[in-house]
Amino acid sequence: MKYLYLTILLAALFTLPGCNDEWNDELYTRMLSLKAPINRDDVSVIYLKYKPGDEVVTYKLPVIVSGSQTNDRDYIARIDVDNDTLNFLNFDKYAHRSDLYYRQLPENFYELPSQTCHIPAGSDVGYFDINFKLSGLDLVEKWVLPLTILPDPSYTLNTYKGRQKALLWIMPFNDYSGFYNAGSMYVYFGDNTTKYMTASTREARVVDENTIFFYAGITEELAENRGDFKIKCEFLEPDEITEIEDSKTGKLTGLYVKRGKLVLSAENPALEFEVIGEPTYEIKEEFDIDRPHIIKRFITLTMEYQYKDSASSENMVFPYRCVGTMLMQRNISTLIPDEDQAIFW
Repeated sequence: MKYLYLTILLAALFTLPGCNDEWNDELYTRMLSLKAPINRDDVSVIYLKYKPGDEVVTYKLPVIVSGSQTNDRDYIARIDVDNDTLNFLNFDKYAHRSDLYYRQLPENFYELPSQTCHIPAGSDVGYFDINFKLSGLDLVEKWVLPLTILPDPSYTLNTYKGRQKALLWIMPFNDYSGFYNAGSMYVYFGDNTTKYMTASTREARVVDENTIFFYAGITEELAENRGDFKIKCEFLEPDEITEIEDSKTGKLTGLYVKRGKLVLSAENPALEFEVIGEPTYEIKEEFDIDRPHIIKRFITLTMEYQYKDSASSENMVFPYRCVGTMLMQRNISTLIPDEDQAIFW
């Protein structure tokens, strides 16, 4: 009986039609899309190292060919600015709060060297260059460069969830910008010295390569008149730089502690802004214990200032005094050469 079953099985194998190697064929329609994943507030934040004057920062936007197999042909993707999508997004997200709208980046702050992106056969990704000039960009507003792949008979667009589009929120950074913990920055009303208020965080954005700005006191980041409360903070050259030695070997680690002075200022004269004492900063680096290729950089700002809020009420002026510290931790990978990619945003 065993031999009978074996004979039937062999006969069946020889009589069945040959199986296709489906995994060797393309299983999907090849489509083009832009790699700009949404990572904050329905747009894609891109971090660009601030450079002064007319110096250019180039961002390479990935253009992707989808599919289960490696791309076997050349593509020329046509790409241009999308002037419509922001209008729909703004109204849908913020309705009539036009002060919170994303603003389309003016043409004088960027340049598209080419209107096309070449994706060669054998590669699934091409890169579309965008040149930015960031000097003079006021980051009180949220500047977005909206791009789209234009239709063309030579390729198919990936329109699923708008993947043929990229809404790039331009976020320049310098050595001091980012999110600071402001829980130890105490805000007193008038001459009160016992009861205080705090803001959990303060986002510091770039003014130039050595200057950031944040909003005074506990001013809301989304306040309609937030720009009137902008405080600039300039980092002067350090007065003291101490190189850190390894506690076991005594050799220098390449890490350091820097200490220096800050210059605080406000553009709005109605604030009657006044600095008390001498603001200072400290920058300290250390290796992460569990991940020794990660440098942890701690930036501590110590300051005291006072200002007056005459905008919140038509009939009253509110005096505030702010004193304390703000702290930011920036984690940096030593294995990645590009600074914008090495920082863990």
